[in-house]
Amino acid sequence: METRTVGGRKFLILSWADIEKLVENIEEELGRDGYRPDTLVGILRGGMIVADLLSDLLNIREVYVVGCKSYAGLSAGEVRLYHDLLLKDLGGRDVLLVDDVADTGSTLETAVEKILKPRNPRTVRTATLLIKPWSKSKPDYTAASTDAWVVFPWERMETVRAVGRMWAESLGFDRAAAELAEVSRLRPERVSRTLKELI
Repeated sequence: METRTVGGRKFLILSWADIEKLVENIEEELGRDGYRPDTLVGILRGGMIVADLLSDLLNIREVYVVGCKSYAGLSAGEVRLYHDLLLKDLGGRDVLLVDDVADTGSTLETAVEKILKPRNPRTVRTATLLIKPWSKSKPDYTAASTDAWVVFPWERMETVRAVGRMWAESLGFDRAAAELAEVSRLRPERVSRTLKELI
C-alpha cells in the first residue's frame, strides 16, 4: 500500500497483491469470530470483486450482487439502488454483505435495511476491506482503516477521471499526467488523452 499527497489530499494506492492480503485478513477475522456465511452478496462494483476473491477462500459458491451507488466524483451523495438482488427470499441463510470500502456507511446501511433484511435471512453481517474513520455504519469485519481517497486496481480510469482536473490544477498538466499514469498503471498517452478531455 502506498500513500501520496496531491493538492493537500491523501491518496491510498492499492495493488492487486494489497487487495489479496486485505481479503485474507477478512477471512481470518471471520475464522476467529466463528461466523460461517453460506451466501455472499457483493455491492457493485468493487464489492463484487472482493466477494469473488473471498468466496474462493471460504469455498462459498453462492455469490450474488446488488447495485447501490452513492458517489459522484469525489463526494458522496444519496444512495440509489440500480440493481436489485436476484434472490427474493433469504430465509434460513447466513449472509455476508461485502463491499470494498465503508466511507459514509450509507451504502452498507441501505443494502442491509432495504434489500437484505426484508428477505428474512437467518443472519446478516457486513465486511469491507477498508473503513473511513467517519463512517456512520461500522462493518462487522474490516481489514484496515484509512482517511485517504482509495485508488483500487479496478478503478484505474475512474480515478483519472475523478481527480484528473484537481491534479492538473495543483501540479500542472505534464506532471499530473505522469503522476496519474504511475498511480493508475495506465499507458501515459491514455492518461494524457483523458486528462485533456477533463480540462
